[in-house]
Amino acid sequence: MPRHRHLKFKNEYIRDVLRGRKRTTIRREKKYDEGEIVYISDLKGRVYGRAFISRIDVKKVGELDDEDAHLDGFNSLGDLLKALETIYGKLKNDDRIYIYHLDILEVFRDIE
Repeated sequence: MPRHRHLKFKNEYIRDVLRGRKRTTIRREKKYDEGEIVYISDLKGRVYGRAFISRIDVKKVGELDDEDAHLDGFNSLGDLLKALETIYGKLKNDDRIYIYHLDILEVFRDIE
């Protein structure tokens, strides 16, 4: 059985990922590859499911729009930017980010 790497999320996002409401995740680094299968896990490493990375888009923060926010499970671009800043700190418009598009393959359990 192939070994899958863990794509970690804060607990507040896992349920939306597993239910398909959050279909992307935005990261500052490119640690995963298009076509890769990853475990969806929390920050403590507890596994909740598996996902396929179907696509990776590269953008600058200033290029993000409402569609990106909705795919990422947020109601507006402003909400998305606030959430990103709580994770990564102050972001500049020309900072590069990676948008991982996720297809959930399997849910092992729901978050408690």
